[in-house]
Amino acid sequence: MSPTSEQKPHDDPQKRKAFGTGYELWIGLAVGLYVVYAVTDLITGLVHSEVSLSVDFEDDAVSALDVPNGTASLRGLTEISVATGDVSAGAVVFVIIAKIALILTVLGAAISLVPVIRDIAAGTPFTSRASRAFSVLTWIVVIGWIIYFITMMLGSNWIAADIGIGDGVGPGITVMQSWLVLGILGGAELLRRCFRSGRKAQEELEGLV
Repeated sequence: MSPTSEQKPHDDPQKRKAFGTGYELWIGLAVGLYVVYAVTDLITGLVHSEVSLSVDFEDDAVSALDVPNGTASLRGLTEISVATGDVSAGAVVFVIIAKIALILTVLGAAISLVPVIRDIAAGTPFTSRASRAFSVLTWIVVIGWIIYFITMMLGSNWIAADIGIGDGVGPGITVMQSWLVLGILGGAELLRRCFRSGRKAQEELEGLV
């Protein structure tokens, strides 16, 4: 027996709930895969007594590599792995803190967006809870990026000095990464204002009705 027009509205909330669950599942899966990868990479490095970090090679002489048919050189942003026994313990600690801060920032940002996802899936996106979620996201990204920037800068410079390439390389904090963070912050603030304006418009419409 086909559903009548009176029965169809009762089915909509269930459909929205199912959609919301799937939506949250896919986003959670993407964040979970990144966290597992990052944690595994960090633990693997510690087990093998190595620490990996990105440095920006600025001097070709520092990054010269001997190959069978000549000499090659590294340029630009490159990831290197260094044995923890060859560098200071403090430098290793700074790099580990930076990596943990990045993981926690991604995880915290994803968790802060859960209320927004649930409200959108429920068909009521313009809520005060969603606006607060974007504010929380902004603070998480700002604090996490500051911690990551400072610790990675200190750690990478320290390690570069320990292995004798401090004068030829720069830290792995690139301008592109900074622009990416600024873009995330700007996008979060823009969405927060859009959701706040949408909530006001919704309240005015409900008042007219």
